[in-house]
Amino acid sequence: MTDSDFEPDDLLQAASHENGGLTDFGDDTYAEPLAVAARSLDREARLSATGRMILRQRLIGYLSQRLLLEEWIRRHPEIADEEISAPVVIVGLPRTGTTLLYRMLSVADGLTAPLHYEAASVAPPLDWDFRVEGDPRIAAADASIAAMNSAAPELLSIYPFESMAPEEDIFISGASFRTTSIQSAARVPEFEAWLADADRVPLYRYLRRSLQLLQWQRRRRQPPALPARWLLKTPDHIHGLDALAEVFPDVRVVQTHRDPMQTIPSICSFIRALHSISTDEVDVMGIGNAWSAMFARSMTRALRIRAAEPERFCDVWYDDTVKAPRRVAEEIFAFIEQPFPDSAWDEMQRWRDANQREARPSHQYSLEDFGLSKERIATEFSEYRDLYILPERS
Repeated sequence: MTDSDFEPDDLLQAASHENGGLTDFGDDTYAEPLAVAARSLDREARLSATGRMILRQRLIGYLSQRLLLEEWIRRHPEIADEEISAPVVIVGLPRTGTTLLYRMLSVADGLTAPLHYEAASVAPPLDWDFRVEGDPRIAAADASIAAMNSAAPELLSIYPFESMAPEEDIFISGASFRTTSIQSAARVPEFEAWLADADRVPLYRYLRRSLQLLQWQRRRRQPPALPARWLLKTPDHIHGLDALAEVFPDVRVVQTHRDPMQTIPSICSFIRALHSISTDEVDVMGIGNAWSAMFARSMTRALRIRAAEPERFCDVWYDDTVKAPRRVAEEIFAFIEQPFPDSAWDEMQRWRDANQREARPSHQYSLEDFGLSKERIATEFSEYRDLYILPERS
């Protein structure tokens, strides 16, 4: 690799070259965060040679998705007319049962979620024939997941990546360059500082545009199916609930809760595993400090946003998702004003039976591994814990 690995102009040219000379990347809101992320990766991340190659290609991949998205819409302007109505968004601190809840709910009629291969590449190749069979994105996703799990085997105990399973929408909106996707891959303090105060409205506008393309694809593949209601999830939403509501004014938010004493060291362990793919010098203390502070800051802000529009939110506790899932599902469907027939629960129960957590290796972690303490977590998350965690234990 060379000194131009992370030069924005070189990245743009590489993406254009890989996509037949396309040059329309959409609105220019990606430009500043791309420049900051590229500079931070180049100068701060202490990437290995392999890490530099992987993350250079990730940035090019995001830019390629932007190019293909715009080209699909240029060729088929009706994509921009697709309605994305009243999405249901699951949000919470990482490791609060969001994936379990998300995948369980996604099997119900009337809800639909992006699958991993779709989220990783919303925009298919321009010669795609709309069939699932042979879709090159599936093979690409399988290969990527296999490579990631091989490079960091501990991921198998932390998060079940599967190409045909519902996936977090951060995989889609990463191409906005306004998510934590970059800092999930490496320590990038300059970018982290930029992102802390960044406007996330462009992120959600990009997500909406991407969902329009994905919805249009599905309607072309299985006409004349009506679009189901989108079910989305990523803990990243906690950083921009106000922007989410601005772009999706009819959004309904399901917020999951679990004590940060458990969740913060767990997400730090996940990030440590991801960083190990791109660097031989994982900064575990830096991870602990940055990720705890980031989620504490965002949670405090989220509490203010919630207080202004409490009717937009439905609360779910981790223990209830694990021990009383049917009651949780019934409460959520009542909240989003959709029927919940016995058949919906039967599908969810079948999914739960086939996806037991015990089938995966156990995940070991502690606060001390990341230079954190109970006293720090109690202080940083005091307001949140007083409202949602400690009353549950009394």
